[in-house]
Order: sequence, then structure tokens, then C-alpha cells
Amino acid sequence: MSDFNTFEFVVDERAEGKRKALKFWGRFALLAFVTIWVVVSLCTIFYLAVLPLCLLGLVLYFWKIFNCELEYSMVSGVMTFSRIYGGMKRKKVLEVTIKDFRECAPRTAESDAKLKAQGVEKTFMFASHSTAEDQYYATFEENGKKCVVYFEATEKTLKLLRYYNPVTVVTKVSR
Repeated sequence: MSDFNTFEFVVDERAEGKRKALKFWGRFALLAFVTIWVVVSLCTIFYLAVLPLCLLGLVLYFWKIFNCELEYSMVSGVMTFSRIYGGMKRKKVLEVTIKDFRECAPRTAESDAKLKAQGVEKTFMFASHSTAEDQYYATFEENGKKCVVYFEATEKTLKLLRYYNPVTVVTKVSR
């Protein structure tokens, strides 16, 4: 397969909104659990021996949940969006043919207002955070519902989008 037809890009997801609150409460729960465990372990030596194993298990569990990477890959005109949890588990969230994009343009306040007015029913966020640099959006239909996906674009991404869907709106990016 030609190197031109294949591309992937990965960004780390920055915690915002609900995810930030979940991360805070998860850390709080971990701290509370450790505090309770230490108090109980002072009563008996057996618990003190098990404490490091429990802590390791909790840290690994929360590491997978809170460290998430967002990836999109483009292979032969199909764009696949995935989430990678803790660098170990990959979950495919969305797969769409680039030719099915109705519109693809840089994200601005005006475009957000326009999408809201159009009545977008489903939103997929694959940018590291809501104010990320070089953020683009693409609209498409899935099962009769109007959907939008946000992602961070690079020069190669825009070149492939323009190749597979010439109607796509493209501007210069910094990457």
C-alpha cells in the first residue's frame, strides 16, 4: 500500500468538564482508601503486607481510566477514530468514509453557532481539548442523524481529505 494513502495521528486527551471532575473524585477516593487502609493496618501487621499490592492495583486501574489518547487514522479513504486507554486498550469509536463528509473546515465560533443552528444530533470529540490549535470539524450523516466530529488536523491530513473529497474546505495549519 502506498504511504500516501495511509496516515495516523495521536493526541493526549486533556481532562475537561465531567472528565476533570471524575479525575478529581477518583484521586480523592484513592486517597481516602489509602488513609483508611493505613489506619486499619496500624491495628494489624497482616494488612500492612497487603497494602502495596492493593495500592498497585488501584493505581493501575485508575491509570487506564484517566490516561486516554485519541487517535485517528486514514487508510484508503476511510477515517477511523479510536480511544486508547492507558496505552494498552484500543476502542474504535467511529469509522466513516471521507467521501461521506458533507463539510470539513476549521473550527471557529461562527462554525459552532452554524452547527448548533443546523441541529447536529451527535458530536464526537477527538481533539486534545476544546481550544486546541488547528482544530477542524467534519459533518456527516450516520443512520439518518446529522453528526459532527472534531479533530486536530495536520498538513498530511488536509492533503488526504482534499484528495478523497475535493469539496472539503482547507486552510493552512501549523503542523
